[in-house]
Amino acid sequence: METAISIQHVNKHLGKRHILKDVSLEAYTGEVFGFLGPNGAGKTTAIKLMTGLLLMEDGEIFICGHSLRTEFQAAIANIGAIVENPEMYPYMTGMQNLRQYARMRDGVTEERIREVAELVGLANRVDEKVKRYSLGMRQRLGIAQALLHNPKVLILDEPTNGLDAAGIKQLRDLMKMLAHEQGICVFVSSHMMSEMELMCDRVGIITDGVVRTVQSISDLMEAYSGGTREYIYEVDDANRAAAVLQADAKFMETCRGTTLSPTSFSVAFDKEHEKETLAAVNALLLSNGITLYSVSQKAEPHLEDAFIDLTAGDAQIQ
Repeated sequence: METAISIQHVNKHLGKRHILKDVSLEAYTGEVFGFLGPNGAGKTTAIKLMTGLLLMEDGEIFICGHSLRTEFQAAIANIGAIVENPEMYPYMTGMQNLRQYARMRDGVTEERIREVAELVGLANRVDEKVKRYSLGMRQRLGIAQALLHNPKVLILDEPTNGLDAAGIKQLRDLMKMLAHEQGICVFVSSHMMSEMELMCDRVGIITDGVVRTVQSISDLMEAYSGGTREYIYEVDDANRAAAVLQADAKFMETCRGTTLSPTSFSVAFDKEHEKETLAAVNALLLSNGITLYSVSQKAEPHLEDAFIDLTAGDAQIQ
């Protein structure tokens, strides 16, 4: 994939505070990249640097190969952004707002304005006054506004704030469509872990101004789970069941067991041989006279679990 955003060894101070500390990461075309971190971690400062709202201090930021430091106009031309809340004229219609903003960009045609209204799902409401729009509709209009000049990078700071469940889903689907079908690099800052897990292809986690990890969602969760999947067993005698398993050398090589109560215990299986090991453990218990009432898979860890683990001890989540 083509690199859309490249942040290289960026440092930033605000007064005496060292906000960003040697930050480096990359985001690619055609992906939704989530930028996560506790309150005060430096997310918004990084976004303001990327969008030219703060001056560069140390390091380099490239947008589609153009340096923000030495090729500012060429770099910024590739960016559409909403930092904090989209600003609109409430007494004007959605279409009038889009036309107003189109005047600030060269080459934005009436056809393009209609196209982005359709793209964000506002074609049927674009001629209504913005003051009648729901928060979700205003957010989509803001995204349409940011897309008018056909940027390769869309940067959104906390785009789901204040939205209801339906609005969040619509926005999530829109972000994925823009990335996966339109080939845009969508860079999203958010504190809503459940939505980021559903929306993002990769995430970068920042705490105290330091990027702790940049990984795909699947790789991050695989690393967090340790390559195992846990099952909960309900039996007549958990201690006797555990003793049977511990006495079996093959079991001890492939999985780990933990007694939870007199009638329940958990077993962590290596995912690579999960089905075979699960069947073997069940057969071993039954052949030793253990009454097996139920076997259920423990819920998989979520992005929020990995996030809290990585940010433990830092500032509180927003």
